[in-house]
Amino acid sequence: MEGGLRRVATHMGEMEEPIAILICGCGVPAHLRTSWSNDNPGRRFFGCKNHGSLVYQPCRFFSWFDPPMPPHAKVVLLGLLKRIRANEVVELDEIEILE
Repeated sequence: MEGGLRRVATHMGEMEEPIAILICGCGVPAHLRTSWSNDNPGRRFFGCKNHGSLVYQPCRFFSWFDPPMPPHAKVVLLGLLKRIRANEVVELDEIEILE
């Protein structure tokens, strides 16, 4: 990837994003996505929009954008995600009770 990074303001503060766009093996621009897996929570990566597609030929293009997260940060983030998911379940249960 050429072009480097730029800092942009988001609703969650500032973050870096690529200036250039990666092109995958399919010839389409790769999308910058965020992983929410237990192994890489919050870590951004480039992935083809055709990855896992049932319509187009599946593409396996993948490249990490962010460096690996320190182990302690991963534990903290996973704990916060667990709390958020638990609150979402409680809210859904409350909505079902009201209906």
